[in-house]
Amino acid sequence: MVAFDAKRVADPIHGSIGLSNTEMRVIETPAFQRLRNIKHLSLAYLVFPGADFSRFSHSLGACHVMGRTLVSLQHRYPTQISDNDVQLYRLAALLHDVGHYPFSHAMEYAVKDYYTGLYTTSQTTHTAPEPNLQDDQPFAHERAGKEVVVADGRIREAVANAGFAPESVPAIFMHENVEKFANLLSSDLDADRVDYLLRTAHHTGLPYGNVDLDYMVSQLRLDRDGNVCLAPKALRAADHFLLGRYFDYQQVAFHKTVAALELLLKDVLRTLLADGYVECSAGWVKQAIATGEWCTFDDAFVWQKMRELADSTTDEVIRIKTKAILERRPPKLVWQSEFLGASSGSPRNQFKTLNKLLTRSVSDLAAHFGIDRALWDVWTQDGLALTKIGGQLSVSRAMASTEDDLHRFEQVLRIFEPTTQGSRPVVEMEQSLMHVLSNYAYYAIRLYVTLPPEYESRREEIETYIGSQLEN
Repeated sequence: MVAFDAKRVADPIHGSIGLSNTEMRVIETPAFQRLRNIKHLSLAYLVFPGADFSRFSHSLGACHVMGRTLVSLQHRYPTQISDNDVQLYRLAALLHDVGHYPFSHAMEYAVKDYYTGLYTTSQTTHTAPEPNLQDDQPFAHERAGKEVVVADGRIREAVANAGFAPESVPAIFMHENVEKFANLLSSDLDADRVDYLLRTAHHTGLPYGNVDLDYMVSQLRLDRDGNVCLAPKALRAADHFLLGRYFDYQQVAFHKTVAALELLLKDVLRTLLADGYVECSAGWVKQAIATGEWCTFDDAFVWQKMRELADSTTDEVIRIKTKAILERRPPKLVWQSEFLGASSGSPRNQFKTLNKLLTRSVSDLAAHFGIDRALWDVWTQDGLALTKIGGQLSVSRAMASTEDDLHRFEQVLRIFEPTTQGSRPVVEMEQSLMHVLSNYAYYAIRLYVTLPPEYESRREEIETYIGSQLEN
């Protein structure tokens, strides 16, 4: 039997986290230690000062939650879950973020934009190399994580010495195969989401992610098809968890200043890629992992490149945006519209109409105030749903849907039915809040402007004028 107490780590969220010898060997590798230097919430700590925790601490937490989940199920279903299952899935949770780029998702979006030809270089004295496109598409962080696990010698050895094929670990977090418990790492209710909600709540000081982990773990069940689900009496806990995740997005990721800083960051990161300060093609990632350069590719590395860009660029817009990040001068929110509405039909049409109106107006607004059009940004959320499927998606309809729909259906939070030993998606339970709310979505459109220092005093004038133009 695997002992998950070879070493114990004190954690502010979960208390004492126990780790196996195999997990410790993984954690001690430079490729994993790199995660200490990548902030989980990117620039959110510039708004919530305590929200500077790392991908490292989150990965330990996800491993711990995965272990608690599987051990609870193992006690109830000892013949269906082996000790090897517990260790394999804990490793998958531990390593699920090992391929994250600096600044997490912001860099991933910038990489996708640049290497798929959606961004062009700015004027600069820095010489950019030709993109190294050994693969047709750049790596998403999960795919980069797979490369780390199978190509980093020390991680590969640690996994193999535990009796697992190294490829079996990323197969779980990439959903490459229909793994029996894969939804424990990627679903409406998974170890990843549970830990980051609890961790974000603790470090931001906001209460919305304080889910009842102990109770939910105690109410886990397996249905006759092997789906992980919650007992019927945990329905309220399920509703609370899904609402908590929604509020977490609203209060942290979608906070007006966090979103503004992320808009700037994505533009600056794309410029760093386009101007050759940073390279991040699939080919480069493979090479960097092989040489060990990957282990120093972290937030601090990119911060230094941003400083170099601010000092050397001849593009005034990029200089203003880069300095705005370095000096924490976020873009100003000068107009917004946000609402909850049905996930299709009239609300979505309303959103599209507003978006078109605003997009058409930005050039005129920029000319009116004499502020470069490139300093204006439109931020949108085109219908954020509370769950992966809506309350009207029946089982029969899901089974006849596309592969993408099926994948989402498999990831939905499910409620156990004792009489049939089956389960139903929480959104089909008429007594659940999600039965109603899952058919609604969050729509938002915001207009930001990064004001040059000499324009700072004109913010109120800009807001008043835009309001009069867009709301008449």
